[in-house]
Amino acid sequence: MSLKYKIIAVITVLLLSASILSCVINYRIDVRNTQEQLKNISLPLSIDNIYTEIQQRMIEPLIVSSLMANDTFVKDWLLEGEKDVKPIKKYLKEIQNKYGMFTAFLISDFTKNYYHSKGLIDNVNKNNSEDTWFFDFENKADLYEINLDYNKHLGSSLVMFINYKVKDYTNKLIATIGVGIRLLDIEDMLHEFKKKYRYNVYFVNGEGEIILFTPELNKRGNISNIDGLKQIKSDIFAKKLKQFEYKYKNKEYLLSCKYIEKLKLYLFVEIDKNEYMKDLNKTFFINLFVSILVTFLIVLIIIYTINIYQKQLEQLAEEDSLTGLANRRKFNEEFEYMYNLYCRGNLKKLSLVLIDIDDFKKINDTLGHLTGDKVLIRLSVILKQHLRKTEIVARWGGEEFAILLVNTEKEEAIKIADKLREVVKEDKILNEILETQMTISLGLGELCNEDSQDGLIGKVDTALYEAKNSGKDQLIVV
Repeated sequence: MSLKYKIIAVITVLLLSASILSCVINYRIDVRNTQEQLKNISLPLSIDNIYTEIQQRMIEPLIVSSLMANDTFVKDWLLEGEKDVKPIKKYLKEIQNKYGMFTAFLISDFTKNYYHSKGLIDNVNKNNSEDTWFFDFENKADLYEINLDYNKHLGSSLVMFINYKVKDYTNKLIATIGVGIRLLDIEDMLHEFKKKYRYNVYFVNGEGEIILFTPELNKRGNISNIDGLKQIKSDIFAKKLKQFEYKYKNKEYLLSCKYIEKLKLYLFVEIDKNEYMKDLNKTFFINLFVSILVTFLIVLIIIYTINIYQKQLEQLAEEDSLTGLANRRKFNEEFEYMYNLYCRGNLKKLSLVLIDIDDFKKINDTLGHLTGDKVLIRLSVILKQHLRKTEIVARWGGEEFAILLVNTEKEEAIKIADKLREVVKEDKILNEILETQMTISLGLGELCNEDSQDGLIGKVDTALYEAKNSGKDQLIVV
């Protein structure tokens, strides 16, 4: 076994041992602190969250009812005498469908007509006990109310109604409007709470009857007849948020209660202590699995890191260490690749630019090699800044640099090369380093069908030396 894999094996064993030991210690601590956690953290937070979600489910219907009550279409239709039922029928149906309500309704204060998405379905009057809510609501100062009720026209479902007063442009009451949400499917909501918070959630009315619950709940009827709960019934009905402990059918429960004023129901949230311990066991095995998984991932990261360093070594073989540009070896590989693309017709144009720093030997001799290195680094930065990412630039050797211009017209290539010459001459950083202007000579040539790689390099190299021998600081194009 190689040294690399021996190190990985040792790290794996150490990490696994530490993870397992940590999981066991944490598990024992959790078991010891379960009671305290349930009483002071889990149960209080859960009942607050559940209560908040119940409250939030009432906000949207209230907003919808408010929008309906202030809709000028509704006001105008009422004030115009309720001549045509079709517009209000369509309006209520659209509200019902758009917001997913069980029902949407309007009761006129003028005619006492009860409108629904199906049309005119009833006429309310004071002599009908089922319509008492309407007349009671009209006499209240409140702008809206929320109540739970049945409606003979909507089947036997228990419905939560949001009743909102409609007033005309002089603030006179002209109707009651609103929406209804079916509550018989409250069981689905309680199932969601069970899944989300892992507690039994149910509702008890003012008489102590358990009226809203899931089939899994092992309690039925009135809490006055349930062992454990009947002893704390009076404390529960004090309408305060309290926590209780009680026993029922040889099981120990932790219970938290809250009275919901708007629904006139008590919210019960409880948990079986033994069930909570099962969760701790499950958590322990999950943590153990995660620890093993993390160990495996760390091993993969170690292997990945080793591979990265290996790639970096390969990169060093292709990169100039001083300038960070490609070296001559890498440039030749890229040039060969582009040349083959050109020969196959996948590239239309390919130009080569060779650059040489004028009087670079004099810079090294007079200012030192460190200054020369600064010049080379700065020139590489200029080249990268003023060339597209598609261009290939490399340190050709010494003070020479090479550029491949891909799919660039010859005229444009000349402009690019001459622009580089001007930029280098005017660069403030280079001027500060050398305390004078630095110039470069350039040779440029475009690949032709009859050219080979070496042929193009040869003629561009010749053009470069012609530029240096003709006074420097110039571009020669072949």
